[in-house]
Order: sequence, then structure tokens, then C-alpha cells
Amino acid sequence: MERLDSTDPYMNARVAGMRSRLLSHAQLDALIDLDDAPRLVDALVASPYEQEMAEALTRFHGADAIEEALSRNLVNTLQKVLTLAGDGMRPLVKTFLRRWDLAAVKSLLRLRHHEIGGEEALKDLQPGPGLTVPLLRSMAERGTMAELVSALAGWNSGLCSGLLQALPEYESDGSVRVLEEALDRAYFVENVATLLEKEDEDSKILCTALRMEIDRINVRLLFQLREADATPDALAGRLLPKGTLTARTLQTVASARDSAAAMEVLGKTIYKPLSEMFFMFVQSARFSPMERMFEQIMIRHLRREARVKVMSIAVPMYYVWLKHNEIINIRLMARGETNHLPRGRVREEIMYA
Repeated sequence: MERLDSTDPYMNARVAGMRSRLLSHAQLDALIDLDDAPRLVDALVASPYEQEMAEALTRFHGADAIEEALSRNLVNTLQKVLTLAGDGMRPLVKTFLRRWDLAAVKSLLRLRHHEIGGEEALKDLQPGPGLTVPLLRSMAERGTMAELVSALAGWNSGLCSGLLQALPEYESDGSVRVLEEALDRAYFVENVATLLEKEDEDSKILCTALRMEIDRINVRLLFQLREADATPDALAGRLLPKGTLTARTLQTVASARDSAAAMEVLGKTIYKPLSEMFFMFVQSARFSPMERMFEQIMIRHLRREARVKVMSIAVPMYYVWLKHNEIINIRLMARGETNHLPRGRVREEIMYA
């Protein structure tokens, strides 16, 4: 039975208004066509990013100001969505938004693992609703991985306590994936296990979305390890449970004769659009284009849910993923200008929702 919180109509009406302020396809195309960082800055100052751009320009300029403004705008947006949630929906919304804190923690771990420091390194740190820009900068100053893990566990024990248990293996293994997998299990797997026991519609919607993210992690892992010629047993041993893809499907992908055959298996699931992008993965040896396609599949799924269940958590979830996609698109434009990439190359990276 679908749950109806008394504040849901207000929240979802406000979120619909926020969604109307997202940039259209035509506006995104116009930003790409500017082909100049100062002009892109001027355009964003005259956009819904006006406030954050004005603040960023007091300390940065050009693409750096854009990066700073985008990070702060995302945090402001996520925090606003949480404040709009009624008492009944707020715990689920908070769980959903923690996914961006998880991404922020991973960016910190990679920074420390590669021993990257200075202001240049901070550009790659993406904040979340709890791990805000100032807190990220403070965490990035930790001198060792042990110090960072301890600080993160103190900041959010529910999300990061598993890092303490994984730290000894990291110190002996030397691979940051040990820490990242501990985070994924603590957030995705444990939350899915809890949500599977719930009967209300909002819990089911969130559960499905988190299971789809488990699929994303597993597929990325399978293809990365295939490229490293790992054995099927080694591949299977690293997979997260409780995704929407069955163990049999994942095993078939793991044991496929080559990556093309593995992609054919996925083509028979809800992730069929990935098979159409396989050539991009082969040509670039990068998983990022396929990862963006996963995000598009998520957005399409949530769009359908939001249209049918108009008073559900699908509405804010759909909006947040749209916002996330928009910010990635603008960030790609800014970095394209910094790296002097042709407009055609930038346009290939853009994903329209």
C-alpha cells in the first residue's frame, strides 16, 4: 500500500518547482557553443547558479570558480531537499542522499591513497549533503590514511565504521579498492537488506534504486577484472549481493569468452542500453561512458516511477538525479575549456536526461 505523508504534496510541489529551474537541452547546447571559459562564467552568473557563482568569484576565477560554485550548489540542493521532507519520508530521503556523502568519502580516500595534495587536488573532491566543502577540505588535510579513516569514522560511524575494519587489509594489500568495497557494503548492501523487509511503497522505490547501484558496481567490477584477466571465481568473489541482476546472470558475464559476449548477456536485461555503448568502452578503455549510461538508466527508471507515484519518494529522487546529471554536464564543459578540448569532444561526453 502506498504511504501518504501529510507533507508529501507540499514537498513534491516544491521539488517540481525546483525541477523547472533545471537547464533545458537548448540551454546546455548554448553553454557548449560558448567555447570560452569567461563567457561560460558570465552565462552561469545569469543562471540559477547565480548565488554560488557570485560567492565563488570572490576567491576563484574561470573554471576554478565554476567548479567551486557547482560543488556548493549541489550541497545546497541536497540539503534543501532534506529539509523539505516530512517526518514520514525524511529517514528514507536521508538514506538516499547519503549516497552523495559516500561518493565524497571515496574521493577523499583516493586523494590520500595517491598522496595528492595542494589546492589542485581539491578540485577533484565532490561534496555531499553531510560532507560539505569546508569539511572536505579539513578532511583532505589528514596526513595519513589511518588518520583520515579515523576522522571519517568519527564523522559518520554508520557510513564509515567499516573503514576501520578494512584498514589493516588496506595497509597490507596497498589497494584502495579494499576501503571502497567496505563502504559499498556498509551503505548499499546493508540498506538494501533493511529495506527489503519493508512493505511501504517509498521503501520499495528506494530499495530498487540502491539495488540498481549495486548492479552498476558489479558490472564495473566484472569488466575491470576481465581486462585484468582475473579468473571467474575471483570475479565472483568480489561481487556485492542483493542487486537486481541474479547470481546466475553475473556468473554468465564473468565466464563469458570475451567482453563482447559478456555485454551480450547484459543486453538481455534492463541494462540493454549498455550494449550500445560497448564500443566506447573498448575504444577508450574507460568505464566512465558506461557509468554515465547507468545514470541515464536510473533517471529513466525514476522518471517512470515519479509519473505514476506522484506522492512518493520517487519525485525527489528523480529531481536529485537530474540535478546531479546537470552538474556533471556543466563540470565537463568547464574542464573541456581548461584542457582546450574541441566542442565536439565535449558534446560527446554530455548526457541529456
